[in-house]
Amino acid sequence: MKDFTFSFPTQVIFGRGAERRVGELAAPYGPNALVLYGSQRVRRSGLLDRLEAELKARGLHVTELGGIQENPLLSKAEEGAALARENHCTLILAVGGGSVIDTAKAVSLGAVSSRPLWDLYQGKAKAEGALPIGVVLTTAATASEANCVSVLRHDTLQTKAALTEPLTCPRFALMNPELTYSLPPRQTASCAVDIFSHAFERYFHKEQRGTLRSRMCAAVMCTVIQELPRALAQPDNYDARSQLMWAATVAHSNMLGFEGDYACHALSHVLTGELGLPHGVALGILMTAWCKFMLTDEADAIAEFSTLVWQVPPCLSQIQTAQNGISAFQDFLCLTGLPVTLREAGFGDVSVERLALRALPGRTGSLGGNFRPLDYDAVFRLLQLALG
Repeated sequence: MKDFTFSFPTQVIFGRGAERRVGELAAPYGPNALVLYGSQRVRRSGLLDRLEAELKARGLHVTELGGIQENPLLSKAEEGAALARENHCTLILAVGGGSVIDTAKAVSLGAVSSRPLWDLYQGKAKAEGALPIGVVLTTAATASEANCVSVLRHDTLQTKAALTEPLTCPRFALMNPELTYSLPPRQTASCAVDIFSHAFERYFHKEQRGTLRSRMCAAVMCTVIQELPRALAQPDNYDARSQLMWAATVAHSNMLGFEGDYACHALSHVLTGELGLPHGVALGILMTAWCKFMLTDEADAIAEFSTLVWQVPPCLSQIQTAQNGISAFQDFLCLTGLPVTLREAGFGDVSVERLALRALPGRTGSLGGNFRPLDYDAVFRLLQLALG
C-alpha cells in the first residue's frame, strides 16, 4: 500500500429531509447566495421554492441561474461567475447532480479570478481563491458533492477538461435519496454505471492492488449490480436509492483509495464531446470494450474481476472465465436498457480514426497507464471494439 494523505472536508447530511437544513448550513456563508440548477424538474417538484424559502428565512438574498445541461459548458460557468460578481455572492448553492455541481465549482473559481476560466482548466493559471459551495444532491453519480474535481466542456473547441482544485470541495452536501425518485429510468441507469466506473477504474491499478482496496472497489460495483435493477423496477424504493447514492459518494471521494487507470474516462470525454453521449452510457460501452481489449494479455486480471464482481464460476481456462465475465457485464447493461456498443447507441457510421485522433492528437502520447498505457494504435483498436 502506498503512503497517502486523506481528508474529507465536506459535511454530509444524509437521509430523509436532509435538504431542510439548507438555511442552517448556508447562513454562516451569507448574505448572498447564487443558486444553480439544471432542469425545471427541481422547480416543478417544489424543491427550489422550498430551498429558497429556507435561505430567505435565514436572511440570505437569493440569485438564480438555471438551465445547466449535461456535459456542462464553459459559457454557462462564465455566465454564473459574472452573475456572482455582479450580485456580490458569498455562497454558491448547487441543486442537482454532477453537471450542476461541476458548474458551481467553476463559478466559484471564476468569480474571484482575474484570468480566463478556461486557463485554469488548461493548467495555464492557478486558482486565486474560490467562493464556498454547498450542495443539495438530486442525482447520484459523480461524487462531485464530496470531491474537488470538476469537468467543463469548451463550447467552440468541443473538448472537455478536468480540474482538481481543493478550494472547490463543497463545504456541505445535503443528500436525501427521495430527491432521486423522479429521475427517468435511462438517467438512473446511466448514473449508476458512472458510479460503477469510478470503482472499476480504481480496481484496475497494478501498483495499488491489495485485499482491502480490491474488495472495497468490488463492494461498490456489486452494490450497483444489485441495487440498480431494484431502483428501476421501483423508482421510489428508498433503500435501493439510498444504497446507490452513498455508493456514488464512496466511489469517487478517495474512500476507496487514490489513483486509477482512467483510460475509459479519458475516452468517455471524447465520446461525450464528439457524439453527445451521456457520460455513463459512454462508460458502459468503453468498459466492456476495454475488458475485451485486455483479454489476451491480461486474462488473469479480467478473470479475477469476473469472479469477484460478476460472480462467474472459475473455468479451466482463465480466458473463458474472463469472457464469461464480460458477457455478464454486457447482459447487465442490456438489462438496464443501456447500449453495449456505439452501433447500438446509434453511431454505427462514426469514424474510429477521428475519435482516436481526438483522444491522442498527432497520434502521440497515451491514455491510462496505472494498469496499462494505451498508445494511439491501442486506442484505435479499443474504439473498434466499442463500435461493435
